[in-house]
Amino acid sequence: MNPQKALLSLLAVCLLSITVTLLTQAYWQEQSYRLQSKGNSSKCSEHLVEKEVESTQRKCKSPAVQTQSITLFVRMAATVPELRRQFYCVFLRLSVLFWPASLDKTVAVLDQENEEDHEFASTVLTHMKQHFPDRTFEVLYEPLPKDPTVLDFAKSPKSPGYNRQLYSSFFIDLYTNDDIIAWMDADSAFVSPVTNESIFNGTKVRVLGYDCTLTTKAWVQVWARTTEKALGLPFLADFMTYFPAYIYRDTFTHCREHILRRFNTSNFEEAFKKFYRQEYISPVSVVLSYAWYFERERYDWNLKLCTDLTEYNKRFPSEHIISAEHVVETLLIPQTAFHAKHAQGVREIVFSSYCLSQEAAGNDAEKCSNRTASLITNFVLFTQDVDHDVERLGPPAPPCPKNREETCLQLLERNYNQIGLEIKQKTRKLDWKNVKIVENLAKELKLQCDVLK
Repeated sequence: MNPQKALLSLLAVCLLSITVTLLTQAYWQEQSYRLQSKGNSSKCSEHLVEKEVESTQRKCKSPAVQTQSITLFVRMAATVPELRRQFYCVFLRLSVLFWPASLDKTVAVLDQENEEDHEFASTVLTHMKQHFPDRTFEVLYEPLPKDPTVLDFAKSPKSPGYNRQLYSSFFIDLYTNDDIIAWMDADSAFVSPVTNESIFNGTKVRVLGYDCTLTTKAWVQVWARTTEKALGLPFLADFMTYFPAYIYRDTFTHCREHILRRFNTSNFEEAFKKFYRQEYISPVSVVLSYAWYFERERYDWNLKLCTDLTEYNKRFPSEHIISAEHVVETLLIPQTAFHAKHAQGVREIVFSSYCLSQEAAGNDAEKCSNRTASLITNFVLFTQDVDHDVERLGPPAPPCPKNREETCLQLLERNYNQIGLEIKQKTRKLDWKNVKIVENLAKELKLQCDVLK
């Protein structure tokens, strides 16, 4: 044989061998692996995460967030029909409209042991690949705790399924390697476009908190007690009022490690049982209260207080009191999501935000032809959610006092001008057809979405 041909044949065989090896390795890594985030505690190495096939291509990030990656996170269980409906009809339907595809990936975590969850995940991933190839979507699975009494115990304030979601909230860092987690409740809906400014103030992640519920809502007073049990430090504020909650991934890791040290154990199941038993808990308030005490400088704190600041500070150790710079009278950026079990409950807010965005971009959107949207009707985006039942109670009370209306108008105008500019520059898509696609997919699954038109 010609020496040159022999050399080429040998080279071809080597390349083929390397390719087969790499493909085989990639296949088995994709089927099942242990997801370990940077900086995760080895004490939690038994908390295994099984990963479903992830979708599609990676994207170029917006310049404002190119140094910090973000995961939009939601926890659900497909065995609960109402959660399946909420996922498609509320979360997904409005996130494909208002959550930019450029902001990295979305992660949904389901129950590992239920076949129904795996089937649902396969369907969701297929839908995302077929209809939203510009979005990266992942499904991961969480195993049950080894000790069944972590979730199912006498006089529990919630069901075992609900308790499971509370428990898993302390492990969110295990489901992504991104820097920041945008934590959404399963019953939360996006109501306006998410912008870089709604996430960051400069390079710091915005935190929005509220104390007014502490004196008016009995369950928030209970959250305060369980937070102090968990951390050994006072509850800072109610952080269930604003979603998504943006939290650095390693803050979850550090908070969990703090709790383990506090209870002198390496087993988080054991620690969890010591602070969550017969009273309600708000995991997001635990994690962000931890961040206040130990990672304050990493975040931009915006606390709306009903209590006199001097009086409120009596609750805290002197080195952890709230400064005037951390207190706001009115939110400095519009809200982007509310609690809503049905999208219809936030319909008018959604259309107002959508139409104002299209108007700022100079677009004559068909959905807006018979609607009059004004910045004043968008004042609702400056309110606190407070687990507000929009369907039953209607929109929350106007949040901009008369002496602040001009400020609210200026903030909204700046917000929509920026969104409009991004649409014109084609760095943001705001397409109502995406909403219709999700509605049709839900219909195929026999999920009854409320009318949003």
